[in-house]
Amino acid sequence: MKKYLITVLILAGFAFATQFLTNGDFEDLLTIGWLDSLCGANATINRDTGYDPDPDYEAYAYKGSGDGYARLYQVVDILTTDLEFSVNAKLYAYDNHASAWAAGAVVISYMNESGSILGETRIYRGSTGCTWTNSPTLHLITVSDTNWNNYSFNIADELVNLSGVNPSEVDKIGVALYSYADWC
Repeated sequence: MKKYLITVLILAGFAFATQFLTNGDFEDLLTIGWLDSLCGANATINRDTGYDPDPDYEAYAYKGSGDGYARLYQVVDILTTDLEFSVNAKLYAYDNHASAWAAGAVVISYMNESGSILGETRIYRGSTGCTWTNSPTLHLITVSDTNWNNYSFNIADELVNLSGVNPSEVDKIGVALYSYADWC
């Protein structure tokens, strides 16, 4: 039997985008403000108005069968961690093989001055075999359905969930749309 994986991530926009992210609402081409990284076959990133019933644009990251990922991201310098983060997202992940798994996520990375990742928060939906687990530098917020939902929190408050991250060392925040597939 052939192994087959599908993972899909769709995202509307970021509320703190108006102040920190460039093109955080995706109304301009994705080349404005955003970088992308694709690994493996069947990986796609695009933007369109048809993913959500509203008339504005959303971004979409997709990783199909086989190992790899699709990642749309940007990194911003911050002066304080007392920031309100909000995102409207629709996350989906699926696999149909016991040795495979998939995940779709909105990833918030906390970085030092040189851009090294100190820790992450992942708002995610994973398939059954997803290997991601909470740790002192990784906080997982599990999405329970595949509907459009708003997720919001204060960054300084969220850092309390990451005992391995010293908030005073956080000088940058990365925000990413991430779709991942592990086909063992």
